[in-house]
Amino acid sequence: MGPFAIFSLILIGVYWVGRAIGLFDQLIGDGQSLSVFIEIMALFLPRVVAIVLPVVSFAASVYVCNRLHSESEMVVLQSSGLSPVRLMRPFLIFSLLVAVFAGVLSHYLVPVSLIQLGQRQSELAEDLASRMIVGGRFLHPNDGVTFYASEIGQDGSLIDIFLHDQRDNTRDLTYTAHKAVLVRTDTEARLVMYEGLIQTLNRTTQHLSKIQFDEFLLDVSTLTGRNDSHRINPHGFSTFSLLFPTPQMITQTGVELSELKMLAHQRLEQPLQSLIYPLIGMAMLMVGSFSRFGVFRQIAAAIAVVITLSTLSVLFRDQVWSDISLWPLMYLADLMGAIIVAFLLYQLSRPSRRGRAVKFAASGAT
Repeated sequence: MGPFAIFSLILIGVYWVGRAIGLFDQLIGDGQSLSVFIEIMALFLPRVVAIVLPVVSFAASVYVCNRLHSESEMVVLQSSGLSPVRLMRPFLIFSLLVAVFAGVLSHYLVPVSLIQLGQRQSELAEDLASRMIVGGRFLHPNDGVTFYASEIGQDGSLIDIFLHDQRDNTRDLTYTAHKAVLVRTDTEARLVMYEGLIQTLNRTTQHLSKIQFDEFLLDVSTLTGRNDSHRINPHGFSTFSLLFPTPQMITQTGVELSELKMLAHQRLEQPLQSLIYPLIGMAMLMVGSFSRFGVFRQIAAAIAVVITLSTLSVLFRDQVWSDISLWPLMYLADLMGAIIVAFLLYQLSRPSRRGRAVKFAASGAT
């Protein structure tokens, strides 16, 4: 657990800092405070931990096993008659603890943090859109959107509003109003326009229609393209619900059936990597006879195996994204890792192989 904690701090810090640099420039450039930056980074933390956890557990396992070899403790244990399965027991307990922690992250902490992060980003987008409204300037808060207010009154109202929306390929919308007021609530910001006109140009028929209004309400989030407040975040559902989504869930989230199931399988598969990778590190370092040059070859082989399994996992995941019926492929890389561990333990537990390993270890220690 000591090396695990140290490697966690190092890798999480490196990944976190790399993510923080770009986010810091973006938030500070948008005029946000340092407290907002710290809050956003804190919400990123569970996701970062979940990503690096398999690598950290593998590194801790290899480090401890290497120490056992370099300090001849592995030689003593093997010479005393302990079987490879018995030597694997502490690493298995460690892997199970890490997998349980990864499961808590995957099924609870990461979804909760992503939900809060999405809500906070929506609030920041609305705040950004409202702060971009200044008098006497043409603004483009989103592609195809142009906003203009001639001036801002002393009471904070906007005078002579012009809003042109070309995001729809079939029509153009133009809003004009004599006066507007920005109304804020706890969750959203809305623009109330008075004494105005809405002109709609049909691009196909070139027909222009207009609607005159005394009062019109516009969601400010539409200026930045974030108008999904009525949607339910799919991360808010349990893993079991995502595995068997209902038509109502699809309607509420606006997400396809395959994406909901894919999210559930990702939650289930991620803890398995934290379970398998440490065992691979331990099993690979037990292979081979004693060498005065250490176990660098075994370490390199273990790293190569983990990299190969990680690459295959990404490839299989891409296949499942394209066809959700292939979901068993999500777990194939982890199954291959378990088979590798079982095969190595079987080879090491064979009487002839085990006797030679103990003999080499004892002669090397002597």
